[in-house]
Amino acid sequence: MGESEMQFSLGWFEDDYIRNSPVMAVHTAGGLITAFANITSEYQRNEATIDLMRHRRDVEWGTMDFLFVSPFQWARQQGYDTFNLGLSGLAGVGASPGAPPIERTLRYISRHASRFYNFQGLYQFKDKFHPEWSPRYLIYPGAASLPLVGSALVRAHSGDSFWRNVVTDWIRQRRQSQGKRK
Repeated sequence: MGESEMQFSLGWFEDDYIRNSPVMAVHTAGGLITAFANITSEYQRNEATIDLMRHRRDVEWGTMDFLFVSPFQWARQQGYDTFNLGLSGLAGVGASPGAPPIERTLRYISRHASRFYNFQGLYQFKDKFHPEWSPRYLIYPGAASLPLVGSALVRAHSGDSFWRNVVTDWIRQRRQSQGKRK
């Protein structure tokens, strides 16, 4: 989709990897692939999950829902007990009354950082399938280390080009706003 390749959740696009795993694809009437997802097994349970999911910009509405449901049906036919929808980072953090300031800050970031990563959109997409959510925790040595922890998580998820892209985007936006003022 013209964005940099995310590289952590759970993998990244490599032709050989995709060719050697089960893949669900949505085709147009003319045979063009408009969306695909590959499926991988979990290691500790009789569970399947989607690893990579991609679609074209001009994909027809509802295609991704269809693409998501198809692996559920496939996994059931293959005898899997469950299908894991994966994480939804920062979902629910800082929502409880009296949450610590750091959690409230993370909640604010998750709600306002959508130009970098759409936390809310991902959660809403997955939640409509009524998954059984289970909490995951991040352990860190103290609040002062959170910027470094956050940076490491972003690099693990989006690769080294993420910060370069953020700076380039910021410079482009500044130039555009300065051009509008003249």
